[in-house]
Amino acid sequence: MVRIASGFIILITLSGCNAGMYEMLHRSMDDPKIVNPQVESFVESNAIFVKWEYDEGADEYILERAQDSQALSFTTVYRGKGTEYADRGLENETRYVYRLLKRRGAEIFGPSQGAIGVSSMVSRDVYRNDTMETALRLETIDYIANIYYYRTYGGLELIDEDWYYIEIPALRKASVIVNDSKVAEQNRPTHFECYEYAREAFTVVHLFDFWIINNEMTTKRYYFKLYPSKLQFVGSGIPAGGDIVRYTISIGSIVPIKIGG
Repeated sequence: MVRIASGFIILITLSGCNAGMYEMLHRSMDDPKIVNPQVESFVESNAIFVKWEYDEGADEYILERAQDSQALSFTTVYRGKGTEYADRGLENETRYVYRLLKRRGAEIFGPSQGAIGVSSMVSRDVYRNDTMETALRLETIDYIANIYYYRTYGGLELIDEDWYYIEIPALRKASVIVNDSKVAEQNRPTHFECYEYAREAFTVVHLFDFWIINNEMTTKRYYFKLYPSKLQFVGSGIPAGGDIVRYTISIGSIVPIKIGG
Protein backbone atom coordinates (compact mmCIF):
# COMPACT_ATOMS: atom_id res chain seq x y z
CA MET A 1 0.00 0.00 0.00
CA VAL A 2 2.81 2.39 0.80
CA ARG A 3 4.52 1.73 -2.53
CA ILE A 4 1.28 2.25 -4.45
CA ALA A 5 0.52 5.45 -2.58
CA SER A 6 4.05 6.74 -3.07
CA GLY A 7 3.96 5.93 -6.76
CA PHE A 8 0.58 7.65 -7.02
CA ILE A 9 1.97 10.81 -5.46
CA ILE A 10 4.94 10.87 -7.88
CA LEU A 11 2.65 10.40 -10.86
CA ILE A 12 0.46 13.30 -9.77
CA THR A 13 3.50 15.51 -9.22
CA LEU A 14 4.96 14.87 -12.70
CA SER A 15 1.66 15.22 -14.46
CA GLY A 16 1.21 18.56 -12.77
CA CYS A 17 4.44 20.01 -14.28
CA ASN A 18 3.79 22.72 -16.79
CA ALA A 19 5.55 22.96 -20.18
CA GLY A 20 8.09 25.47 -18.91
CA MET A 21 9.16 23.24 -16.03
CA TYR A 22 9.47 20.24 -18.37
CA GLU A 23 11.66 22.25 -20.76
CA MET A 24 13.84 23.42 -17.88
CA LEU A 25 14.39 19.85 -16.64
CA HIS A 26 15.35 18.59 -20.09
CA ARG A 27 17.40 21.50 -21.50
CA SER A 28 21.13 21.33 -22.10
CA MET A 29 23.36 22.11 -19.14
CA ASP A 30 26.07 23.48 -21.47
CA ASP A 31 26.68 27.18 -21.83
CA PRO A 32 25.71 28.77 -25.19
CA LYS A 33 28.34 28.48 -27.92
CA ILE A 34 29.86 31.72 -29.16
CA VAL A 35 29.85 31.62 -32.97
CA ASN A 36 29.73 34.25 -35.70
CA PRO A 37 26.42 34.90 -37.46
CA GLN A 38 26.18 34.09 -41.17
CA VAL A 39 25.78 37.31 -43.17
CA GLU A 40 24.55 37.51 -46.77
CA SER A 41 24.80 40.65 -48.89
CA PHE A 42 23.58 41.67 -52.38
CA VAL A 43 20.42 39.57 -52.18
CA GLU A 44 18.12 42.59 -52.08
CA SER A 45 18.74 46.31 -52.61
CA ASN A 46 20.08 48.03 -49.47
CA ALA A 47 19.40 45.01 -47.28
CA ILE A 48 21.56 42.47 -45.45
CA PHE A 49 20.33 39.08 -44.23
CA VAL A 50 21.73 37.54 -41.07
CA LYS A 51 21.14 34.08 -39.61
CA TRP A 52 22.60 31.82 -36.95
CA GLU A 53 22.23 28.26 -35.67
CA TYR A 54 19.74 27.32 -32.97
CA ASP A 55 21.50 26.86 -29.62
CA GLU A 56 19.60 24.87 -27.00
CA GLY A 57 21.74 26.45 -24.29
CA ALA A 58 20.45 29.94 -25.08
CA ASP A 59 17.22 31.57 -23.89
CA GLU A 60 17.57 34.54 -26.22
CA TYR A 61 19.70 35.83 -29.09
CA ILE A 62 20.98 39.40 -29.34
CA LEU A 63 22.18 40.68 -32.71
CA GLU A 64 24.21 43.88 -32.80
CA ARG A 65 25.26 46.00 -35.77
CA ALA A 66 27.86 48.74 -36.26
CA GLN A 67 28.69 50.85 -39.30
CA ASP A 68 32.30 50.14 -40.18
CA SER A 69 34.77 52.62 -38.76
CA GLN A 70 38.03 52.67 -36.83
CA ALA A 71 36.04 52.74 -33.57
CA LEU A 72 32.97 50.51 -33.90
CA SER A 73 29.79 51.60 -32.10
CA PHE A 74 27.31 48.74 -31.84
CA THR A 75 23.55 48.96 -31.40
CA THR A 76 21.07 46.13 -30.90
CA VAL A 77 18.97 45.46 -34.02
CA TYR A 78 17.33 42.20 -32.89
CA ARG A 79 16.58 40.49 -29.59
CA GLY A 80 14.48 37.36 -29.38
CA LYS A 81 14.26 33.61 -29.87
CA GLY A 82 14.45 33.56 -33.68
CA THR A 83 17.48 32.51 -35.71
CA GLU A 84 17.42 35.03 -38.55
CA TYR A 85 17.04 38.73 -39.18
CA ALA A 86 16.45 40.79 -42.34
CA ASP A 87 18.17 44.16 -41.95
CA ARG A 88 16.48 46.45 -44.48
CA GLY A 89 16.52 50.17 -45.25
CA LEU A 90 20.29 50.49 -44.87
CA GLU A 91 22.54 53.18 -46.34
CA ASN A 92 23.72 52.54 -49.89
CA GLU A 93 27.34 51.40 -50.45
CA THR A 94 27.99 51.02 -46.75
CA ARG A 95 29.91 48.38 -44.82
CA TYR A 96 28.50 46.98 -41.59
CA VAL A 97 29.80 44.63 -38.91
CA TYR A 98 27.46 42.21 -37.12
CA ARG A 99 28.06 40.29 -33.93
CA LEU A 100 25.95 37.85 -31.94
CA LEU A 101 25.41 37.51 -28.19
CA LYS A 102 23.33 34.94 -26.33
CA ARG A 103 21.46 35.12 -23.03
CA ARG A 104 20.98 32.23 -20.63
CA GLY A 105 19.03 33.25 -17.57
CA ALA A 106 20.56 36.50 -16.33
CA GLU A 107 23.95 35.86 -17.91
CA ILE A 108 25.07 37.19 -21.32
CA PHE A 109 27.53 35.19 -23.43
CA GLY A 110 29.61 36.76 -26.18
CA PRO A 111 29.87 38.76 -28.28
CA SER A 112 31.13 36.82 -31.29
CA GLN A 113 34.09 38.18 -33.25
CA GLY A 114 32.07 39.85 -36.01
CA ALA A 115 31.06 39.35 -39.64
CA ILE A 116 30.96 41.84 -42.50
CA GLY A 117 27.90 42.78 -44.54
CA VAL A 118 27.56 45.34 -47.34
CA SER A 119 24.47 47.32 -48.29
CA SER A 120 24.17 48.21 -51.97
CA MET A 121 21.66 48.96 -54.69
CA VAL A 122 23.40 46.28 -56.76
CA SER A 123 22.16 42.71 -56.51
CA ARG A 124 24.29 39.59 -56.89
CA ASP A 125 24.75 37.73 -60.17
CA VAL A 126 21.94 35.76 -61.73
CA TYR A 127 24.51 32.98 -62.20
CA ARG A 128 25.62 31.36 -58.93
CA ASN A 129 29.01 30.16 -60.12
CA ASP A 130 30.97 30.82 -56.93
CA THR A 131 32.65 27.40 -56.85
CA MET A 132 34.34 25.08 -59.31
CA GLU A 133 31.43 22.67 -58.89
CA THR A 134 28.97 25.33 -60.08
CA ALA A 135 31.17 26.71 -62.86
CA LEU A 136 29.38 28.33 -65.80
CA ARG A 137 30.14 27.06 -69.29
CA LEU A 138 31.60 29.81 -71.46
CA GLU A 139 30.16 29.57 -74.97
CA THR A 140 29.57 31.87 -77.95
CA ILE A 141 27.37 34.33 -76.04
CA ASP A 142 28.66 37.08 -73.76
CA TYR A 143 28.00 36.87 -70.03
CA ILE A 144 27.53 39.95 -67.86
CA ALA A 145 28.40 39.49 -64.19
CA ASN A 146 30.01 41.27 -61.27
CA ILE A 147 32.72 40.65 -58.69
CA TYR A 148 33.09 42.40 -55.35
CA TYR A 149 35.69 42.85 -52.67
CA TYR A 150 35.29 44.72 -49.38
CA ARG A 151 37.50 45.05 -46.30
CA THR A 152 36.69 46.58 -42.91
CA TYR A 153 39.01 48.59 -40.69
CA GLY A 154 39.26 45.49 -38.52
CA GLY A 155 40.43 43.35 -41.44
CA LEU A 156 37.19 41.45 -42.14
CA GLU A 157 36.87 40.60 -45.84
CA LEU A 158 33.97 39.93 -48.19
CA ILE A 159 35.29 38.26 -51.35
CA ASP A 160 33.53 37.12 -54.50
CA GLU A 161 34.85 34.87 -57.26
CA ASP A 162 33.33 33.53 -60.47
CA TRP A 163 34.16 30.13 -61.98
CA TYR A 164 33.90 29.25 -65.68
CA TYR A 165 34.88 26.40 -67.94
CA ILE A 166 35.53 26.00 -71.66
CA GLU A 167 35.42 22.83 -73.73
CA ILE A 168 38.29 23.07 -76.21
CA PRO A 169 38.70 20.65 -79.14
CA ALA A 170 41.92 18.68 -79.55
CA LEU A 171 45.07 20.69 -80.36
CA ARG A 172 43.31 24.02 -80.22
CA LYS A 173 43.38 27.09 -78.03
CA ALA A 174 40.62 29.48 -76.95
CA SER A 175 40.97 33.19 -76.28
CA VAL A 176 38.95 34.82 -73.50
CA ILE A 177 38.17 38.55 -73.37
CA VAL A 178 37.12 40.49 -70.26
CA ASN A 179 35.58 43.96 -70.43
CA ASP A 180 35.88 45.76 -67.07
CA SER A 181 33.14 48.41 -66.75
CA LYS A 182 35.37 50.63 -64.59
CA VAL A 183 38.45 50.63 -66.83
CA ALA A 184 38.40 53.11 -69.71
CA GLU A 185 41.60 52.33 -71.60
CA GLN A 186 42.34 49.13 -73.48
CA ASN A 187 45.31 47.00 -72.34
CA ARG A 188 45.11 48.33 -68.79
CA PRO A 189 44.92 45.98 -65.79
CA THR A 190 41.37 45.13 -64.75
CA HIS A 191 40.06 44.69 -61.22
CA PHE A 192 40.49 40.92 -61.62
CA GLU A 193 43.00 38.15 -61.38
CA CYS A 194 42.54 34.83 -63.18
CA TYR A 195 43.47 31.37 -61.98
CA GLU A 196 43.34 28.48 -64.41
CA TYR A 197 42.86 25.23 -62.48
CA ALA A 198 46.18 23.44 -61.87
CA ARG A 199 48.07 26.20 -63.70
CA GLU A 200 49.32 29.70 -62.84
CA ALA A 201 47.44 32.83 -61.80
CA PHE A 202 47.81 36.09 -63.70
CA THR A 203 46.38 39.60 -63.97
CA VAL A 204 43.51 40.04 -66.44
CA VAL A 205 44.02 42.90 -68.90
CA HIS A 206 41.08 44.98 -70.14
CA LEU A 207 39.89 43.90 -73.63
CA PHE A 208 43.09 41.88 -74.16
CA ASP A 209 42.84 38.18 -75.02
CA PHE A 210 44.24 35.57 -72.69
CA TRP A 211 44.60 32.05 -74.06
CA ILE A 212 43.70 28.63 -72.70
CA ILE A 213 45.50 25.87 -74.58
CA ASN A 214 44.57 22.24 -75.17
CA ASN A 215 47.66 20.26 -76.13
CA GLU A 216 45.82 16.96 -75.88
CA MET A 217 44.57 14.75 -78.72
CA THR A 218 40.97 14.83 -77.39
CA THR A 219 38.47 17.53 -76.43
CA LYS A 220 39.13 18.73 -72.88
CA ARG A 221 37.28 20.83 -70.34
CA TYR A 222 39.32 23.61 -68.75
CA TYR A 223 38.26 25.43 -65.57
CA PHE A 224 39.29 28.92 -64.52
CA LYS A 225 38.08 31.58 -62.10
CA LEU A 226 38.10 35.35 -61.91
CA TYR A 227 38.65 36.85 -58.46
CA PRO A 228 39.38 40.32 -57.06
CA SER A 229 42.73 42.01 -57.32
CA LYS A 230 42.57 43.47 -53.83
CA LEU A 231 44.86 46.40 -54.59
CA GLN A 232 42.59 47.49 -57.45
CA PHE A 233 39.51 47.40 -55.24
CA VAL A 234 40.87 49.15 -52.14
CA GLY A 235 44.12 50.84 -53.13
CA SER A 236 47.60 50.90 -51.70
CA GLY A 237 47.93 51.98 -48.08
CA ILE A 238 44.15 52.25 -47.59
CA PRO A 239 42.97 50.21 -44.58
CA ALA A 240 39.31 49.75 -45.55
CA GLY A 241 37.03 50.07 -48.54
CA GLY A 242 35.85 48.07 -51.51
CA ASP A 243 33.62 48.04 -54.54
CA ILE A 244 31.48 45.87 -56.77
CA VAL A 245 32.53 45.84 -60.43
CA ARG A 246 30.49 44.74 -63.42
CA TYR A 247 32.21 43.00 -66.31
CA THR A 248 31.50 41.17 -69.55
CA ILE A 249 33.27 37.93 -70.42
CA SER A 250 33.30 36.16 -73.78
CA ILE A 251 35.21 33.76 -76.01
CA GLY A 252 37.17 35.66 -78.65
CA SER A 253 38.13 32.73 -80.87
CA ILE A 254 39.11 29.05 -80.93
CA VAL A 255 41.97 28.30 -83.33
CA PRO A 256 44.43 25.44 -84.00
CA ILE A 257 47.73 25.52 -82.13
CA LYS A 258 50.95 25.48 -84.10
CA ILE A 259 52.72 22.14 -84.14
CA GLY A 260 56.49 22.17 -84.46
CA GLY A 261 58.17 25.23 -85.99
